[in-house]
Amino acid sequence: MKSYLYFIFLLISTFSSFGQRVKVSKSDSTYIDSIRNYEYQLEGLSYNIINGSDKVERITSCYYFIETLKTALQIPNSFDYDFDLLKTVSSITSEDDKFRVFTWNLLLDSGKYMYFGAIQMNNPDSLELYGLYDSSDYNRNVIYGQFDNRHWMGGLIYQIHHYRWKKKDYYITFGWDGQDAKTNRKVIDVLWFDNEGKPNFGEEIFDFDGDLQSRIIFDFNDRAAMLCRYDDHEEAIVFANLVPINPMMKGVYQNYVPDGTYDYLRFEKGVWRRYKMVFDDRRKHGADLRKL
Repeated sequence: MKSYLYFIFLLISTFSSFGQRVKVSKSDSTYIDSIRNYEYQLEGLSYNIINGSDKVERITSCYYFIETLKTALQIPNSFDYDFDLLKTVSSITSEDDKFRVFTWNLLLDSGKYMYFGAIQMNNPDSLELYGLYDSSDYNRNVIYGQFDNRHWMGGLIYQIHHYRWKKKDYYITFGWDGQDAKTNRKVIDVLWFDNEGKPNFGEEIFDFDGDLQSRIIFDFNDRAAMLCRYDDHEEAIVFANLVPINPMMKGVYQNYVPDGTYDYLRFEKGVWRRYKMVFDDRRKHGADLRKL
């Protein structure tokens, strides 16, 4: 087991890639067939990552998935290819079309998930690819810390919200993490790029009752469904309020479930400030919230 995981981490350590491409028009479909051929390979590998009969097959498939994806993304116009066949891989493009993020997971025999990801920048004449390395079990100070792509809080990213503040771009990411057999996790994080164009996660912009945090983490019962995303109608980050099933279970997050109410984060002067969502707001767009 450890030897296979070593090979995966070895490959991930070289996942970040930079190189020149032939500059082509976005309307040029010359390379589509090549990308599609790799997509068929990726489809089979991604299926095996989830459904492989034993850990060796799942880990080996993950190894070759990383290698094949990296090759596919080196092809010109790959940024505009949707990879629709990859049903178990999340692919989210930022609203400003600056980059997209691929994320996927590998279930280990322990019941824990290991997450993998890559940020592909939208460069028409070159490949700029940053690997994301799941360090959630090793990062310290996860609520207030700032991490680079090598110390990412792993998860399946399912939404990205872009905004600008003082001429700087920020991207709020929403991720799901199947923590273990009893607990799930939702993570609200912020992605930004430094002066060298490298990705970073976390900044103290989330105001929870006066406590500025770099990210927000919710742990809850694995059988519960928790709403947590940016809502266009409210122009706010909306999330379900979690409470323990029994007040005596406070702090034991496998017993936390939504209570049917919602709180939200509103952007004000550079920070996302937490508010309790009043009933009238929820009633106004209740149907929309249930669809999220």
